[in-house]
Amino acid sequence: MTTDPYARIAEWYDLLLNPVLDGVRRAVAEVCRAEGLLRVLDACCGTGRQCAVLRGAGVACVGTDLSPAMLGAARAVSLPATSRPSSSPSLPLSRADARVLPFADNAFDAVVLSLALHEMPEPVGNAALAEALRVAPRVLLADYRLAERNLDLPAALFVHLPERLAGAEHYRNFRGFMARGGVEGLAHRAGLAVIRRERLFGGAGALLLAERNSRAG
Repeated sequence: MTTDPYARIAEWYDLLLNPVLDGVRRAVAEVCRAEGLLRVLDACCGTGRQCAVLRGAGVACVGTDLSPAMLGAARAVSLPATSRPSSSPSLPLSRADARVLPFADNAFDAVVLSLALHEMPEPVGNAALAEALRVAPRVLLADYRLAERNLDLPAALFVHLPERLAGAEHYRNFRGFMARGGVEGLAHRAGLAVIRRERLFGGAGALLLAERNSRAG
């Protein structure tokens, strides 16, 4: 791909979506602190706000993304002085494809893939997940899930609107992701053992902390 699909939206991405996504970011940080995950990679980090929230919570975070525009926005992210770790005032960021990460095996305690896998064609998402599990023994997957009960249905139906507005290719990938069982279906097919599960978006999403299932195979 020679063009950056996020070039037109990076500048206003946070302004539009922070009210929705900051709850997800706080949930990720809470799980990392509770589970002792102190070295984290945020793959597909976008504007870097998840990294900023993690570092504000005392979790060392590195961010990677393929979009130069999103990384440009990420480099402008700053934390209030009272919550910024004094030893690391800036966010370490690099441009990288989530399928080919420039890190050694088990370089991190966990990799965050937040609202990224549903955007990808299935082979790309599978490769990104496999690469995440190469550089860390655990993954934090925040993404959409299938409704389990009637109370989940309104939220599950509502998320189709922003996904449709994101464009035809994006919506096609989202529908395929959901047809395959959403984030929980992905974890199951990958043979992951889910350690912890948190509901997101009124039941339309889930945050899974998962690792390779040693009993699989």
